[in-house]
Amino acid sequence: MRQGLTRMAVAAFALGCVMPLAAQTVNEPASGVPFPVTIGAPGGGTHSLMGTGIRTKTFLKVKVYAFGLYVDPTGAASALTAFRGKDAKALEKDAAFYGALLEQQFPMTLRLVMTRDVGGEDMAEAFDGALRPRVIQAAAEKNMPGGEAALETFRGYFSVGEMTKESELLFTCTPDGTLSSSVKGNANPPLSSPALCWALFDVYLGPKPISGDGKKKVIAGFPQLLAGQ
Repeated sequence: MRQGLTRMAVAAFALGCVMPLAAQTVNEPASGVPFPVTIGAPGGGTHSLMGTGIRTKTFLKVKVYAFGLYVDPTGAASALTAFRGKDAKALEKDAAFYGALLEQQFPMTLRLVMTRDVGGEDMAEAFDGALRPRVIQAAAEKNMPGGEAALETFRGYFSVGEMTKESELLFTCTPDGTLSSSVKGNANPPLSSPALCWALFDVYLGPKPISGDGKKKVIAGFPQLLAGQ
């Protein structure tokens, strides 16, 4: 137990946050939204927080939601050994590192927490706009067909009325391309779609992320994880 808490504390300091061990959370700096250092992932397993970011819209930088990247720590440490010894600044500039994350060789989770009220249909439209070109790309370039059909199902997950402030969304993908999720505490049936899983994480980790600053910050904890601390 003590070793586990030590690892969480190291990760928290890597994120630039002070974490009381009793709380076992870190706050996304721009919004103050708390993120547990570990979570129970939809579909099973315990995932560890690597970093947090903020999604903004318009030139006024209106905050829409905070997001955090979680990974299965054992699987990530095993799959990413080639990047051991690199610090966060080096990883931020390493396209191969982000490419390795998008290969999804281990389970990963995105946790989103709304920082303002947004209509469920508006969220569905926003995700559709980001995901549709990517699932088309996955079919054309990565031999991952079926993403558009899966995306239609995925849109239905937002039929929960208004996404009020502090509403939580969890999306977990496993190496076989299974997406497990919950929206506002409502669990959804698992969805088998490697294309949609790749597209979802490419939105945050790919060459054209929705938050360039967030893309860098969500990988801050990997050096400590890979060092085995």
